[in-house]
Amino acid sequence: MHEPFKILIDRLNKGETQKIDETLEPAFLALDEKELQFPEKVIVKGDAYLTDDHLILRLKAKTTALMPCAICNEMTRVELNIEDFYHAQPVEEIPSAVFDFSEVLREGLLIGLPKYVECNKGKCPERATLTPYLKPQAREEKTTYFPFADMDEK
Repeated sequence: MHEPFKILIDRLNKGETQKIDETLEPAFLALDEKELQFPEKVIVKGDAYLTDDHLILRLKAKTTALMPCAICNEMTRVELNIEDFYHAQPVEEIPSAVFDFSEVLREGLLIGLPKYVECNKGKCPERATLTPYLKPQAREEKTTYFPFADMDEK
């Protein structure tokens, strides 16, 4: 039986590498949030190998997330591409000969999300209604106060 998140440590001896090439249902992300959804499968590619005392994971992941637009609050589709995500796990901290990387992948995807998104490729039609409430642009002339500038004059 194939288990997509499992890495068998004993099979990585003598320089062996385990290839990872999976298409996963987003349910492993265990998210129950209205404002963050993963409607599509997660595609994961990479490999796992052992160094002297660490298991090294090198992953690439790709999926789509839905997040609210920072301007109009409409759900907006966000392409999420995680390139060259590395994780090192000390072998002594792996309780059995099997390492489950689902939590590592979950964290990598969540960390890779943008802080905010804007619909219409950054040109939300509602932006004009917010303009009066935004801070005015910084003035061209900036004055800087140096409190100790005249200390040498005395």
